[in-house]
Amino acid sequence: MVRRVYILGNSGSGKSYLAKKISKILKIPHYDLDDIFFYRKYDKKRSEKNREKLFENLCKKKKWILEGAYSSWVDKGIKKSDLVIFLEVPSYKAAYRTLKRFKKRKGKHKETWKDFLVLLRHIKRYKSKRYTKGYYQHKTLIQQHKAKALYLKSKKEINKFLKNLKT
Repeated sequence: MVRRVYILGNSGSGKSYLAKKISKILKIPHYDLDDIFFYRKYDKKRSEKNREKLFENLCKKKKWILEGAYSSWVDKGIKKSDLVIFLEVPSYKAAYRTLKRFKKRKGKHKETWKDFLVLLRHIKRYKSKRYTKGYYQHKTLIQQHKAKALYLKSKKEINKFLKNLKT
């Protein structure tokens, strides 16, 4: 039985969407790692010490779904997960979704156009081997911890996974 799910992927890959769907099906709480990284969404960052303490406390819970694009401070979550889901969507799709999301929540958060452009740069660089916060670091984390991983590349694969989860 899956009790701890970790969802990785690029910004705009659908991590939050999938986490909410799995949470509803399995009745397991989900946590957005942005809420651990920031104490005021997308504006004020937590100290490293505070972030690590919050993350460690989350990882101690018996059941959780964690989702985020971070790679430098999430080892413990990957290691403790029963299943890692790695969303591998094309960059153009991630960029489009990020723009759509930015427009939808403009004014609700302290996000600026500059923040949006930083995210676009991250999306563009995500699969570069030289980029230290991206695709290859996520794959390395999965391999290092010998995590059971599921790679989903399309909406069709995600929907099939969700359907099988229900049964």
